[in-house]
Amino acid sequence: MTEAHNPSDTKQRRRSIWIPRMFHTLRARLIVSVALVHVVLMGLFTWEAVERQSQELHQELINQGHSLASLMVVASTNSLLSEDLASLDEVTRRVSDQADVVYGEIVDVRGYVLASTRAGRVGQAVGSAIEHNDNFPLAAGDRVFDLREDVRIGDSRVGFVALGLGTENLERALAATKAKGIQYIIIALIIGSIAAWLLSLAVTRNLNELTLAAGRIGGGDLNVRVGVTSYDETSTLAKAFNLMAASLQRSSREIQLEHRKRTEAERLACVGEMAASIAHEIRNPLAALINAVKLLGHTKLEADDRDAVTDIVNTESQRLQRILNDFLTFARLPAPSMLKGDLIETIEQTIELIRHDPLYDERITINRLYDDRSHCLFDPDQIRQVMLNLMLNAVQSITDKGQLILRVTRYGQRLNISIVDNGCGIPEEAVSEVSKPFFTTRKGGTGLGLSVVQRILAQHGTALSITTREGSGTEVSFELRVAN
Repeated sequence: MTEAHNPSDTKQRRRSIWIPRMFHTLRARLIVSVALVHVVLMGLFTWEAVERQSQELHQELINQGHSLASLMVVASTNSLLSEDLASLDEVTRRVSDQADVVYGEIVDVRGYVLASTRAGRVGQAVGSAIEHNDNFPLAAGDRVFDLREDVRIGDSRVGFVALGLGTENLERALAATKAKGIQYIIIALIIGSIAAWLLSLAVTRNLNELTLAAGRIGGGDLNVRVGVTSYDETSTLAKAFNLMAASLQRSSREIQLEHRKRTEAERLACVGEMAASIAHEIRNPLAALINAVKLLGHTKLEADDRDAVTDIVNTESQRLQRILNDFLTFARLPAPSMLKGDLIETIEQTIELIRHDPLYDERITINRLYDDRSHCLFDPDQIRQVMLNLMLNAVQSITDKGQLILRVTRYGQRLNISIVDNGCGIPEEAVSEVSKPFFTTRKGGTGLGLSVVQRILAQHGTALSITTREGSGTEVSFELRVAN
């Protein structure tokens, strides 16, 4: 059968792949969330501050350029009319002493440079393409803010002045502002992380205590309680947890009390049932023994009759001994001594015991199907008793010539042991009852044989499995762990 695919499980696994394990905790998420909020807010603040300063510095540079250009116009008007080159050169020299000035030039109406701060420009014609760029942002790679202003007398244009201002100081100021903003972002990240860590400690402190307390409750300690030191949501959860733990403790006590009462009742019922079974089982042999003893007390009893009575005493005494042994075995089954041994060797020893048992018929054939002579962990004496009880049950179920199959098969780290007979089988309605104490369908049986078998196998970590068909035979099997 193909397991149903859940898309939500797939998405969860994908998220787990790229999300580091450390971020699965609430504390880490709180720290990251608060730190990110600080960084984003400080980043927005820094970006806005840089933009505002950039606009202010650009406007300041523009105003400075227009002011200097206007001063050049005023200072060079008369000298331009008279073409006093010395005065014009003085004007440009003074302009070049101002901050951020890259160049300054005075050009006549014909387009010839009359004075310039740049070497080799005087007397050159600037042509129709007049250098000017009085708008921001500048072109890529341009580091000079260019502007010009006409020199007029009345409505007549007699020339113009050209001025270039460098943007290096402006860029350095903006770069310093950005660097300081990054410093502030880092400081905000550190402060935010510390604040988030302190917040996470306050939030998760009770959660950690709750986790530890839940683990202790899972381990069976129902006396654990969580301290409540504040009035937030986690403290509310801690109170609810304490109420739950107290309720569990009360319920556990009630269950234990009820269990003790039920166990005591079952024990008394079992004792009563066992006492009734013992009384029932020993009544007939005990009555036969009493009558036989009375007969032996008669002096006129003939020798043949005396021998017959003696046989009755011996037979019933042995029967009483067998009944008492079964009850003692059932009542005082010892803990198994687990040893590493050869299971097949134990089975062969049991077969020899069966062959010498009075219930065994020579017409019964025992077939062995051993798949593997693996060593197991088991108590040899107890498993020998298990095999003996199961094989005797199988022998007694065969009323005529039949066969008994002993099969040992290995499946991985387990050995399966099965006993198959072709006897009369077990009635279907009795299959679920045969392992219960004192249940028997055989005359003279105590009903404890399979009960003892089940208890021994339970101590070996396994159980008896019964497959039967009335009139065709029965297969009983169990498993043991292979020893490495």
